[in-house]
Amino acid sequence: MESPQSEQRTTKVSLAEILRCFEQPISEEQAWAICFQCCCKMEESAQGMCPPLHSVFIKGPGSIFIHDDGTVSFKVYHKSGKSTEAGSIQQSEDKLLEYLGVVIYEALDWGIDSQVERELSDPLEKLLCLMMKLDDEAVKPAVTLQDITKACKEHLSRPSEATRHYEMTCRSLFTEYMELQKLVTIIRTSKEVGLGLPFTCSADLALTGFPKASLWPSIIHELQNGVRLRKAAERPQRPAPPKEGARSPYEELLDDIQQKRYTLRKVSD
Repeated sequence: MESPQSEQRTTKVSLAEILRCFEQPISEEQAWAICFQCCCKMEESAQGMCPPLHSVFIKGPGSIFIHDDGTVSFKVYHKSGKSTEAGSIQQSEDKLLEYLGVVIYEALDWGIDSQVERELSDPLEKLLCLMMKLDDEAVKPAVTLQDITKACKEHLSRPSEATRHYEMTCRSLFTEYMELQKLVTIIRTSKEVGLGLPFTCSADLALTGFPKASLWPSIIHELQNGVRLRKAAERPQRPAPPKEGARSPYEELLDDIQQKRYTLRKVSD
């Protein structure tokens, strides 16, 4: 029995939605994690698990979904459906990897000025070049899913923990997105925010005087690490300003001049 649509929206989110909400590109570690998880999912599909590999459709960040358990899924093309994207189906493994590389590169470059080029670490740049076939020499034989998952494992100091590590990274990305959505909902429904403006996500946070959404991930990390918000009564009281002590003759004269208690006479030459 399929889950209600409302529940589906809380168990997975597209990479495009994450990028739009945070208004910042993904980190390199998130790129490694998404790449590894996507390749593992495609390996399962190639082994006959649902969905079959030939029905997987990757085109843009909106075609990759991050799940609450750290797994991923893709858009699926059904032959019986009348899809306008039918002519663009990628049925071969190397084509899927090429389009996956393009999507990850777009996510790493998201929101960055077109005149600015993001500098990537050499291992990640080399991996994306392999996937997108940007090397000077043609890759022979073509890069495979196993090649990419092996590179992702070797990126870690403990390759044997790759599955757990990358799954946890994707799960944290999903959790951060959901936490931001909760904050947005609280702000939207709060009686303290009564500006009557349309409220969608990060853009409206700026309109209502809150920081840009790109600052929220660091705030969420701090809260997850155990930062406790103190009540007003627990705040340390500011020390009372020291009582004014005896002033020097110079200070008294300066105060008299500033308060215009005396009229200074012009001195003739």
